[in-house]
Amino acid sequence: MSENAAMSYEPSDDNQFLIGGVKGAFAKAQSQLLSQPGVKGLGMTKTPAGQDVIVVYVKNALVIAKLPSNVDGFPVIGEVTGDIDAL
Repeated sequence: MSENAAMSYEPSDDNQFLIGGVKGAFAKAQSQLLSQPGVKGLGMTKTPAGQDVIVVYVKNALVIAKLPSNVDGFPVIGEVTGDIDAL
């Protein structure tokens, strides 16, 4: 199959499709971190270099100090958002 794109996509190169991968680590992080005081939510992103990371949204910087540096080998990044309220 031919693809007209700036960069071809090879699913075999993407860790999220491996069993366990970042999705497994994300699920584990959810179960471990969402119950901690000050943790408001989680997300996933990639660094500019393409590395998968787990983002933890927290109430304040004090909570970041209590986060693990990684979950199953995937880095954890804390981001201060304050309280998050549903609309």
